[in-house]
Amino acid sequence: MKQLILMLFIMSVVFFSCKNKSTTGQSNTDNTKKDSLNYPFKAKYSINWQPGDEKNALIVLNCLKKYVAGDVKGAVENFADTVNFIGDQFYFSGRKDSLVKILEQVRGDMATVSKEFDSWMTTYYPDKKDTWVTLWYTEKWTDKKGKKDSLYYVDDVMLRNGKILTYDEKIRRFAAPIQKK
Repeated sequence: MKQLILMLFIMSVVFFSCKNKSTTGQSNTDNTKKDSLNYPFKAKYSINWQPGDEKNALIVLNCLKKYVAGDVKGAVENFADTVNFIGDQFYFSGRKDSLVKILEQVRGDMATVSKEFDSWMTTYYPDKKDTWVTLWYTEKWTDKKGKKDSLYYVDDVMLRNGKILTYDEKIRRFAAPIQKK
C-alpha cells in the first residue's frame, strides 16, 4: 500500500511539474514578443529581417563556383551594371565591366582555387526590400609560382531582383603553424 501511495505521489509531481514548465515557457515567449527591447546600441541598418528566398544563395554560390573555375566573366554575369565590391584594403564602386578586369588579373595570378563552405544564410529585410546572403568559408589557393595559402571569409552579398549590388568580403588570416625546435 505504501508503495502505491508513493508511486501516485511521484506521478503527480512529475505530471504537475511538466505542466508548469510548458506554461512558464510559453508565457515567457509571449511576454518577450509583447515587450519592446531596449538595445544598448543603434543599428545603422535594419534589424527587421526574415528568412529569404534561397534562390539568391544559389546565384551567389554559382558566382563563386565560376570564379573558382577561372570563368570571371561568368562569375559576374548576375552582378548589376553598377556594383560595389569591398575587400581587405580594397574598395570598388563602378561598372561591372571594370570590375571584371580587376578580378581577371587577381584570378589570373592563381593556378588553383578552392572554397570549402561551412554554411550560408539568406535573409530578407522587408523595410529595405533587400536580400542578403551571408557565406562562411575557407578559400585555398596555389599561385603560379607554387606558393599555397588560405584565408577564412565571411561574405555579405546584397541582391535585389536577382542581381548582386554589393559584395562585401571580410577575411581572417590563419595563425602560422607552431614550429618545433
